[in-house]
Amino acid sequence: MQEFQKHPKNDFLIERICYFSDAVFAIAITLMILEIHPPVIERSDTSGIVWQKLGKKIPEFLGLLISFWLIGSVWLRHHQLFAHIERYDLGLLMINLALLFIIILFPFSTSFLFNSLFEGIVTKPQVIFYLMVPLLANLILYFMYKMAFRKYIESLKDHAGQQFHRAVHDQGFMIISFILALAWVLIVPFAIHAFGYFFLVLGPIGIAFKPKSNKKRIATSK
Repeated sequence: MQEFQKHPKNDFLIERICYFSDAVFAIAITLMILEIHPPVIERSDTSGIVWQKLGKKIPEFLGLLISFWLIGSVWLRHHQLFAHIERYDLGLLMINLALLFIIILFPFSTSFLFNSLFEGIVTKPQVIFYLMVPLLANLILYFMYKMAFRKYIESLKDHAGQQFHRAVHDQGFMIISFILALAWVLIVPFAIHAFGYFFLVLGPIGIAFKPKSNKKRIATSK
């Protein structure tokens, strides 16, 4: 596969990948708030009615908050990854585009689930579709880390190596938590599927309580 790391503008071109990716992440987050339309207020509405109408938007804001965190967590580790990238080729460009495609699905998946979350008409396909989006995003990003370690990073040592492996560790915990939540929804009766959301917090818990020291070191050259 053709490589571009020898190009005299290599660093600039890698920055272009980062800028383009950041723009997609930012647009996806912005589109989610645009999906939330303010309630229509009529002249005859009392303060109580206005608060009632605003309260009906709580599920949508809940979806915004959760999806904002999910997108932000992927962006954070994407940012950490590209801090180490020193070369690129078409393979990296393609897998990065695949990740960005999944990211732009977040506004739709969020509206698809949370617009009817508190109305008693949520179905399994809605929940499964919503969980599949962050699961695929984290799987692709995990593969990007593995791919980058093999092909796009010259050396990782000392503190930089620890940071890299902590990010991979975090990715693993996030993937496991989404797989468990998705498996729960697929296996158990839908009436008790909400208990499966407990698994979604396992990833952040695993990240928060992971060992602070990492003795693993990387050779300076591969």
